[in-house]
Amino acid sequence: MSGKIKHQDKNKPGKKLFLLFMLILIFVQLFLLLGPAGCRSNSIDSIKFPEHDGYVNDYTQTLSADTIRKTESLVTELRQQTSCELAIVMINDLEGMTIEKYASGLFSAWGIGKKESDNGVLLLVALKEKKLRIEVGYGLEETVTDLKAKDIIENIIAPEFKANDYDGGIYNGATAIANIIYEKNGIAAVAYEENSKNRQNNEPVAFPYITLIVILANILPWLTLGIVFGSFMLKKYIKKHRCPKCGHISLDIKTKILSNPSYEYSGRAEVDEFCRKCGYRHVATITLPILLKNSYSGSSYSSGHSFSSGSSSFGSSSHSSSFGGGSSGGGGASGSW
Repeated sequence: MSGKIKHQDKNKPGKKLFLLFMLILIFVQLFLLLGPAGCRSNSIDSIKFPEHDGYVNDYTQTLSADTIRKTESLVTELRQQTSCELAIVMINDLEGMTIEKYASGLFSAWGIGKKESDNGVLLLVALKEKKLRIEVGYGLEETVTDLKAKDIIENIIAPEFKANDYDGGIYNGATAIANIIYEKNGIAAVAYEENSKNRQNNEPVAFPYITLIVILANILPWLTLGIVFGSFMLKKYIKKHRCPKCGHISLDIKTKILSNPSYEYSGRAEVDEFCRKCGYRHVATITLPILLKNSYSGSSYSSGHSFSSGSSSFGSSSHSSSFGGGSSGGGGASGSW
């Protein structure tokens, strides 16, 4: 009886193809998460965010003076009654960035919300890309949830924008955000713009096919990877535990360490294979490889990043802000029209 253990060739084409397949799936997943815009987006540090003048800032000259006035009044009243700060921003384009990165950077640069409670909300609209986002501060994430933010975008703002009614979309979107905060604080809701609300109630809500496609696109690669990896591991288990005598997958394998390996000497172990079906038994002694010394030293590691909680490096100017210095919690939702 030979004690030598046959090792499989690690360079078999099957293993190489499997590793290549996993790398391709991971690359596809990253591409789907980032999108084409994410792959070519500029650095957040290179963006010069505009200065704000009040709570409603339309840098595209799209909104009417009456809408700006009404929305500014709505947001001011919200701040006075709840201390929450809502910023409305319309920009021409995202300068090659994703709307999530731009919104997060602008939120931090302006400091929307109170510093001690992070109770700010940003409604950002990018006309060229036809994208919008509701970015929520830490303190309001349980009030203006991701689901509620998505509902406001898809069922209130986007339908108005598709009808080319940016004034109605902005005002009613701000109203919906304010009403969620008012409800949490036990304050009466604000009325929507009548003609816009009527159009919303009369139009059927379209099935969110794009949302479904995005969800499937994010899940399917990982599901496929899980199936492939699971199949590989199952095949490996079956091969290892199949009895060479009766062919059943009933081989129990026990390994007993006879001598532990060290950095200078190899070790020895006894492998006992026993079949529960036919009683087949095979005992072999194998050699355990010498331990490899790790050249990595954790104490010498130095991170190249330095963070400061009290400042922002998002390219903002030293312009005095009327906001309270709040921070984004990363919550919210994005959409398009």
